[in-house]
Amino acid sequence: MKITPLYRALNVTALRMFFCTITAFSAVRAHAQWVPFDSLPGAQRVSAIESPGGSAGRVTDVRWDIPGGRVWFQYAGKWKSLALSGDAKLTVPEGTEPPAAAARPQTYRAPKGGRAKQATRVPSPNGAWNAVFQDFNVLLEPEGEPANRAAIRATDNGTNKHWFGSADWVYGEELDQNSAMWWSPDSKLIAYYDFDESPVKDYVLLGGLTTTRTRVLSSGYPKPGDQNPIAKLEIYNLATGKRTAIDVGSDPEQYVYGVEWTPKGDALLWFRCNRHQDTLQLMATDPVTGISRTLITEKQATWQKNSPALQFLADGSRFLWESESNGFSNWELWDLNKGKLHRLTDDSWVSEAIVSIDEAAGWIYYSARSSQTGINSQLHRVKLDGSRRERLTTEDLHYSSFLVAPDNAHFVATKQFVDVPPSASLYTMDGKEVAQLTKPAADPYGKKGMPKPEFLRMTAADGKTELYGILYKPKDFDPSRNYPLVVDAYGGPLIATVSPRFGSYEAQTEFGVLIAKVDNRGTPGRGKAFEDATYMKLGGADVDDQAQLVKELSKRPYVDSKRVAIMGHSYGGYMSLMAVLRYPQLFQVAVAGAPPTDWRQYDTIYTERAMRTPQENAEGYDAGSAVKLATTLKGRVLLLHGMVDDNVHPSNTFAIAQVWQASNIPFEMMLFPNADHGIGSPTYESAKWSFILRNFGMWSQAPLGAPAAVAKPAAATIAPDAGNAEKPMKPG
Repeated sequence: MKITPLYRALNVTALRMFFCTITAFSAVRAHAQWVPFDSLPGAQRVSAIESPGGSAGRVTDVRWDIPGGRVWFQYAGKWKSLALSGDAKLTVPEGTEPPAAAARPQTYRAPKGGRAKQATRVPSPNGAWNAVFQDFNVLLEPEGEPANRAAIRATDNGTNKHWFGSADWVYGEELDQNSAMWWSPDSKLIAYYDFDESPVKDYVLLGGLTTTRTRVLSSGYPKPGDQNPIAKLEIYNLATGKRTAIDVGSDPEQYVYGVEWTPKGDALLWFRCNRHQDTLQLMATDPVTGISRTLITEKQATWQKNSPALQFLADGSRFLWESESNGFSNWELWDLNKGKLHRLTDDSWVSEAIVSIDEAAGWIYYSARSSQTGINSQLHRVKLDGSRRERLTTEDLHYSSFLVAPDNAHFVATKQFVDVPPSASLYTMDGKEVAQLTKPAADPYGKKGMPKPEFLRMTAADGKTELYGILYKPKDFDPSRNYPLVVDAYGGPLIATVSPRFGSYEAQTEFGVLIAKVDNRGTPGRGKAFEDATYMKLGGADVDDQAQLVKELSKRPYVDSKRVAIMGHSYGGYMSLMAVLRYPQLFQVAVAGAPPTDWRQYDTIYTERAMRTPQENAEGYDAGSAVKLATTLKGRVLLLHGMVDDNVHPSNTFAIAQVWQASNIPFEMMLFPNADHGIGSPTYESAKWSFILRNFGMWSQAPLGAPAAVAKPAAATIAPDAGNAEKPMKPG
């Protein structure tokens, strides 16, 4: 579950009506539990914090003049020029200007639907038609001249549970299927989903909670172990009017997705993955006969990456393929008809992305996490025949914004780190830095009176795996004082939150707190073994590593181990609950936004990828259930949830609230009647930070109607972080 904010206006009066605290919805408190964010002590300092900036030192454009022996680059809106020989002077020869920018080929880009939705209108590449999903069918509407052309009904047998040209929420959310109709490059054929959702049970939410009449919001949502939709594909030929069913195989449990045409339109490519998601196949279909063949099969002992990168070369037949067969993403060269040609790389680090391809010279440039610090990107290149593999950057810093010269003799790259401002340089292909094009900004943190973020290197709870994190401190940080600690957590599969890039900050430290985050085992970008640490046991190693972060930081004399909070949204909300339940001696306070509280409540694709089904892994589901552990609560918890959240359903929050209410265990809760998964209300931050500061003894509110009082922080004034209500997330 990714968390993308879908903001909606909220009625403040209604929100307060839904603000439930302690043991029951109807509980009435003599004291207000929250105030607007700007009314909290320290809020003015928080709002006064300015970003240290991360753009200084980066060039915005580079152009090569190989015959003239110069490189041109644009910085701060001005063009400068440098001799490729490394002439120390950055000059612009009189009467000259940069070469014209290379023409970029125009490529057809089909529109995509919104979050977890498929586009309902897709124009053809030649602009002559629009494929429209209408009344559960595919309608082809003419565009332009001649005006008398009639619309074509490509399909006419769709129903409200069996669609042609669309897919469901779970395919959009978990498999990124934001399209369900795909035109061939010549606009003569169109492929589309034949999507049967009839086996899927509906999930019902109530809309209109702030109006005089509620309304039913119902959609198919397969829960772990339930039946999935049955996905098939068809192709319609505009010239013949013929519908051709594609052979997708006979397994109704499989996933069919990642559909695209080959550049020449001679085959339709798509992925087929079994329900366990440990075996993925790249399939190729003959558009005339509908007969399919397997091009590539990838297998893992745990789960296989759902969408490996695939990039065609100019001939439209050869393509680069991302394979994790050795436990790390590497590159292979394949041919549609000849199969695998070469294994281009076979490294024990994660390859990230193709930077550029020079087919004439036979070079592929790509970025990879081959640095000593495992999240720092480096530039590499390899010959198309796999004969030479070279790492081109050398320092243990994060390199990006790569631009390679047409003659493959030089490149430009930007380097930086969490505490190292970015700068761009010109390099030769042996990694030698010829000249620095831009100078790094002079300590922008210091200029604004802010401590630099501290990059953390620590050992995971297993005693051997290296983890990376970041610690943020307030402006007036004094190591002789004690500060409460706020852990900002996500921690789920598919998304990492610790970046090596310069310029990050957390303004909420100005409440007088430390804020820390760590990418625990189970997060991506470090190889399969690192990712697979939570396989079949979500809420295990990931939570252990968050606890290890607190253990390590608590060794520092300025960290107040008696005032530790953890906050997060979506999977981060789940982590917050599991941390306060499993490690009450370390976490006293938790704020959980839209948390999955039991994995039986989430969707099939995301959950079963990591946990398999409840029937297969009942022990793992129980061990990772915050609901099952709820009665062990010793700390203080605030639950936040949108009532029309179609991603992590509000029943997740109700399930754990019911256990605490039935067990007479105090907790607090705020519900947002018109909010979905992102929530987006300003009250989210207000309630969260009021709760954290109140439980740190840093804020108190007088009884309603009485003058407010601000608690004086004990021996140390520290500010909890106002963590973002929205993080780049999936659920967990």
